Amino acid sequence: MLKELYARYRDPSAAIDLLARCRAQVVRWRWANESMGSQTPFSQEHHGGPATRWIADAKAKPQVHVQHGLDAHDRVLIECWPNGRTMAWLHAPGVRHGLGFDADGDINAAWAHREQDGRLLALDLVDAARGFNQTYHWQGGQLQRVVIENWSSDQPTWWCQNLYAYDDAGQLDTIVLEYLEYLEYLEADGRPSGQRRLEYQRPRPGETLATLGAEVERLLIEAIAVQLPRIPRTEPLYCLLLCFTDEDPTAAWPPFLVWGRQSYRDAVLARGEDVRYYLWAPDEIRHAQGDADEHWFDLPALTEACQRHGQYMALRQSPVSARRVLKQVAAWLDAPERRALLHTTEDFVVAVADNSGNLDPLPGMRRAIGPERWARLKSRGYV
Repeated sequence: MLKELYARYRDPSAAIDLLARCRAQVVRWRWANESMGSQTPFSQEHHGGPATRWIADAKAKPQVHVQHGLDAHDRVLIECWPNGRTMAWLHAPGVRHGLGFDADGDINAAWAHREQDGRLLALDLVDAARGFNQTYHWQGGQLQRVVIENWSSDQPTWWCQNLYAYDDAGQLDTIVLEYLEYLEYLEADGRPSGQRRLEYQRPRPGETLATLGAEVERLLIEAIAVQLPRIPRTEPLYCLLLCFTDEDPTAAWPPFLVWGRQSYRDAVLARGEDVRYYLWAPDEIRHAQGDADEHWFDLPALTEACQRHGQYMALRQSPVSARRVLKQVAAWLDAPERRALLHTTEDFVVAVADNSGNLDPLPGMRRAIGPERWARLKSRGYV
């Protein structure tokens, strides 16, 4: 059914007609900060950001908020997003179908929400080449697990599940993602490994973004102090990069280390192309030098602290706390007593680098190392 709906409304004329029919049934419009038609249990705990809520007309911001068209039964029929996207909703007993369209009118996805007595039982997604089928398992009014089948037109199907645990008061305590079957998560004999990852943990008393940032900073410094003497001394290093992903801090949190060798810098200078980029781009250094010149931290205490810290950053939808931690750790790492543990060039620097490439590392480096060291790097064409 869902694939047929997707195929039907790939036709632009059918899409235009559908959206017109939805608009014709609207009896009133309301604003919200997010989609009110696509809500799922514990979406804030899963994805962060503010709780979804209706916005009074007087406080609505059309450039930010989502406009919803409701029918006479207060059901959402259409959603209009600031970027021009629209979502049409078709209602039938026990199921709601959502059809999403880009600003140019092309369909981008089809959804099916299967519900009973206000409780979500299944959620399916289809787009051009992939999709998923989610099954929700409830007990005594509490969601116990969500089993997810992930499929693609050009990749093997794989499964995972979210497991939900509650405290004595019946409040959500943790969400754990468990991989049931997926390539690298299979044992040698083909059995699912059951590998798990903590996705959410209820905030503990006294725990804040600031306290977790301080804990991550302390644990990261301890971990780096252990790793520094292990970095090879076979040739001089011109940089040590403390790497993260600014657009999604939790994707590389704990951050990881990449060090640039003098021979790599010489090769970049010899080519003479985009020197300022290649010298300070973690992925380019890793591609040229190999994975022997990087280090990822997997200490349980640090990993857990970073997971909880990332959860708070997701709720704020801001990487500022991660940047603050990295700035402090980089300053500690750039001290002479730490540099003495490495085999370095005389112009060696420590810098914070965004592995996604969206954040230019040079302005932050310039502020951190001071005018004298910056002038030395600039005179040699490195920055």
